[in-house]
Amino acid sequence: MATDQWKDVAASQDIQDESFLSVELQEDERVLLVRSGGELRAWADSCPHVGCPLSNGDLADGVLTCPCHNARFDARTGGMLSPPSLDDLSRYELSERDGRVLVGPRNEPEFAHFAGPAAAEEPTGAGVPGVRRGADERIVAIVGAGAAGAMTAEQLRRDGFAGRIVMITPEAGRPYDRVLLSKFYLAGEMGFDDIALRPASFYENHAIEIWTECSATALDPGTRTLTLDDGRRLGADAIVLATGSRAKPLPVPGAELGGVHLLRSAADAEALRADARGAKNAVVIGSSFIGTEAAAYLKARGLEVAMVAPESVPFERVFGYEVGARFASMHRTAGVELHLEQGVARITGTDRVRKVELSDGSALPADLVVIGVGAEPVIEYLEGSGLVQDGAVPVDAWTRTTAEGVYAVGDIARVRADGAAGAAAGAGGADAAGGAAGAAGEARRVEHWVVAQRHGLQAARSILAPKAKPLNFAPFFWTRQFETSFGYIGYAPEFDEVRFTGDVEGGKFLAGYFRNGVLAAVGTIGRGVAAARYGRLLEAGRQIGVDEFEHGQARTGS
Repeated sequence: MATDQWKDVAASQDIQDESFLSVELQEDERVLLVRSGGELRAWADSCPHVGCPLSNGDLADGVLTCPCHNARFDARTGGMLSPPSLDDLSRYELSERDGRVLVGPRNEPEFAHFAGPAAAEEPTGAGVPGVRRGADERIVAIVGAGAAGAMTAEQLRRDGFAGRIVMITPEAGRPYDRVLLSKFYLAGEMGFDDIALRPASFYENHAIEIWTECSATALDPGTRTLTLDDGRRLGADAIVLATGSRAKPLPVPGAELGGVHLLRSAADAEALRADARGAKNAVVIGSSFIGTEAAAYLKARGLEVAMVAPESVPFERVFGYEVGARFASMHRTAGVELHLEQGVARITGTDRVRKVELSDGSALPADLVVIGVGAEPVIEYLEGSGLVQDGAVPVDAWTRTTAEGVYAVGDIARVRADGAAGAAAGAGGADAAGGAAGAAGEARRVEHWVVAQRHGLQAARSILAPKAKPLNFAPFFWTRQFETSFGYIGYAPEFDEVRFTGDVEGGKFLAGYFRNGVLAAVGTIGRGVAAARYGRLLEAGRQIGVDEFEHGQARTGS
């Protein structure tokens, strides 16, 4: 549409307060008219994350929620409130005349306009795009460039930090969306530029340094000094520990053979994709998210695929038997051979894998093996720092460790809900930093991409505004297999009851996970809006019982 062209798209009375209407501006271009707080705005009807129509989502209390991956936006400003989206919404000029709504030119968001509270003190700048000018000699060092580390860096700039930002990563390139590795990158549907979180120019333009192919080997928390594997030392005013997890190896003979793969990094995915081109028989060990998604990818490539796992159905411990059986049915229907309630005794071959021997004495032919048996936090560089406890780094709701100026985020962080933040989260809710603690003082460690991003957002705000109210988002994650997406909101590692509304076998349902009769989490296929609404209730500390859930009395819609 030309910049001087306006289009009459709707009657003003068609959009009531706290409601929205999607209208077509032209072919393949839809606009979402949103009236919130009595004012009408026009946003692109497309989530910046992966393009899901926001008109299929939810609007409540001035917040727009994407139906696909639970990204949230301020309905009044278009500002990104919660990942996985990194961007604000695109805005259209709008005018109301004589009871009609006219939409004009589209305005793309700029980095300087991203939503977020200002720093507690007057922000200073040093010519960095998107921040106010001034002099700032502070340094923030971020150890890790995954979901949490990258979000920390972006949010610092978004909130006006004008000092130096250094990200340290053992990988060879800029931050990328690890979630897409087993979903689309393996399948060859995307290249690295497609999964990269930002183009290289983004980091250059916003003065975010990325030190690639190097790792931290030690931290002195007292002086806030990092030692790197190349001998360099880096001191900083604030240090954010965001080293994430590595894939767990399988401790069986033969796991070191050629053709046996772990999947955690882009390099891992490249090696697996190359190996799959000449493979015929693949064995996936483990029914984790990585394992099941890799099995789906390999089957789609035409390989004969067998999956081996100790559970009676995939995800039985985390989602319950019924949901796990739905995943098992999907895989069997697609032709994946399931060997459940089985372990692996050894992997055999000379230089390359040829067979996988199971605990019952049987053997599976294999010229390709993917090990997906979980992940473990990368924390060995913190030995002697005093920050590690029981295999993780304890932090409070602001992601602060016990060392002044040192923060921990993502997979390595065990987040504790403190005071009012914890009390507000409630018995079934999430902790203030999105780390899924319940009552005040309870602590949880969650290994999910969106949780890590929210931790990074919180860490940036804690550095700039130490007294700011901590975030309060229920953890969210999703998996996509054989064109079916399953989403999960909340945290229920020890649920004692599962109840359903809808049709599990038919593939459109909502599962409620309860602890002591109180809803702690929901899972869904095909009812993302209802799940998002339950997520909001959990965040508000609302205690929802079994009867209320089963009869839809929590006013969640469908």
